Amino acid sequence: MKKIVCLLLSALFLFCLAVSASAAETQTKITDAVILIAEDASVTDSYAAQRLKYYLDEITGGDIAIVTDQKKTDACAVSVGATALAEVDFKNETDGSYVIRSEENALIINGVGNHGTINGVYAFLEKYCGCRWYEDEVIVIPENKDLTVPVDLDVTYIPFFEYAETDTKSSRDPEFAIANGQTGGIYKNLTAEQGGSVEYLGGSSHTLVNRYCKPSVYFEEHPEYFALVDGERRGTQLCLTNEAVKQIVTDEVLALLAEQHDPTASIQIVSVTQADNGEYCQCENCKALDEANGSQAGTMITFVNEIARRVCAAGDYGNIAFDTFAYQYTREAPTDVVPDNNVIVRLCSIECCFGHTLDDPKCKENIAFMEDLAAWSKLCKRLYIWNYSLNCDESVNIHPNFGVLQRNIQIFHEHNVKGIYEQGVFYIAECDAEFGEMKTYLVAKLMQDPYLDFDAEMLGYMLAVYGPGGKYLKEFVDIMTEHAVTRFSHLQLETPSRRNLHKMKKDIIAHCDELWENAKTEAENEEQLAQIRRSELCWRYWKCSNGKSEFKLFQHPYLRLKARQELYDDLIKMGITRMGERKNHELSTDNAFNRFFRHIYTWITLYDEDFLTPLNRLSESVYRFMEKMYNKM
Repeated sequence: MKKIVCLLLSALFLFCLAVSASAAETQTKITDAVILIAEDASVTDSYAAQRLKYYLDEITGGDIAIVTDQKKTDACAVSVGATALAEVDFKNETDGSYVIRSEENALIINGVGNHGTINGVYAFLEKYCGCRWYEDEVIVIPENKDLTVPVDLDVTYIPFFEYAETDTKSSRDPEFAIANGQTGGIYKNLTAEQGGSVEYLGGSSHTLVNRYCKPSVYFEEHPEYFALVDGERRGTQLCLTNEAVKQIVTDEVLALLAEQHDPTASIQIVSVTQADNGEYCQCENCKALDEANGSQAGTMITFVNEIARRVCAAGDYGNIAFDTFAYQYTREAPTDVVPDNNVIVRLCSIECCFGHTLDDPKCKENIAFMEDLAAWSKLCKRLYIWNYSLNCDESVNIHPNFGVLQRNIQIFHEHNVKGIYEQGVFYIAECDAEFGEMKTYLVAKLMQDPYLDFDAEMLGYMLAVYGPGGKYLKEFVDIMTEHAVTRFSHLQLETPSRRNLHKMKKDIIAHCDELWENAKTEAENEEQLAQIRRSELCWRYWKCSNGKSEFKLFQHPYLRLKARQELYDDLIKMGITRMGERKNHELSTDNAFNRFFRHIYTWITLYDEDFLTPLNRLSESVYRFMEKMYNKM
């Protein structure tokens, strides 16, 4: 059940007062206004009006009426959607655009397409009423019985990206997604009245051989449909120049569209993407096309263009886009083929450093990616990004990429990127540690506006989620950011915990310990304390991995073993069942030898071995013996 957190944060309260100060006593209270919608309002406009009423009633304690524009009223009106008052000439028809404008005795909120009016309503609630949707269960609704209708407003917003998606628990919640501009539909499906999602039909990635032209169906009789690798046909990728393969994939895409195409959606996407391996076809035709283009993207883009043309020739699919990857061996842009306008190229940053910004000229790991980004930006009308915000190998460990989140999304916007998928800890329900939900909130806000006040958004989240002690955790995050990289060291997708923080001297580590203790001391309730303890797991994980503080080697052996046991117990207590992305990274339940004596990375089922059973029993005995000896001291 969703929990609404009603907080009268002083900063937000003063902000709300400031909004009304300019008009003083002449300004209309929200509780004296009505919400106005059209007689024949669309389902999205009606939904937007209902959500506006809900939150304004919560803020003011009132019961604001929703009336249609056919009903005469002398009350001040908050006009939502395409009413008789909202004669707005939208110069930009981008879905999601909106205006918020004050007029005599009225406030106009109106938008474009399926998402515009809803975006405008939530923007009004955030910017002029002080609401925030930090997590699916942490919603800030300030109390303000004297909230007034703002005057002198004239705001126009055009979305920075047509597609925005991230993937932790909160981002799958419709209310969080709508409030924070998440339009992607991989992990959620917004209803028609909520504006709908930008859906990937039939899967969002690695669809070739996994969904289309499957080897289980075709390989035995037609091995020539599949990649020629080192002189043999393998069912791991397709031969993209084979005419029969093109027709099979076309027919299978058409069958999918016959079932799932929605002509009323703003965009729907069909993913035509390589399987997740490097075994591209080396047959004579594929090789020649790749060599002519200087990249294996030559065959991929040519193939996807052909599928898109054949499908569109077979039906009315003007709102369908065809997505493919620039990923690993296809990352470099081709020289002699151009993606069609309805072809999306999703450039993946998997090889990059996530501690230096992508445009850092001193980071050699990112220079090649920036070259590829620039090339695709010039070549492709619809460039998307698959970016990464996690350590997929040790996901409980701290991943100090906070310092690049904003600049990297700015870089994408400045290179004409149209959509972003920020991969986070998508399995966070099994691995809810570190600051995963905070990163989800921050990247969602950055996709709404890459140039916002990043530090203010982070601090606002921390104060709402962790309570007053959030200020200490903000300082902790700043310290982590300072120590994330050096000129010669980098932060990558699987950087191990022993190499992901640098120059962390003893006094710095002690200060960080103090910050966590201060945060816990200032927690106002058990819920805030639980949130702090959960996020602290990432810091304890790092210390355990590096033998610092309570995990240091040179102390009584029992104290070190006890600290490791307590960390393990807390992981279990807090529901951590997985330490990393892979299935064999599940937290082991009985590997005492690894738990007490080996690196924390081995606390996973990957390292469960039968020969350890006697050592596990011995390790438990050693721990109990050490405990007795220590207690006798």
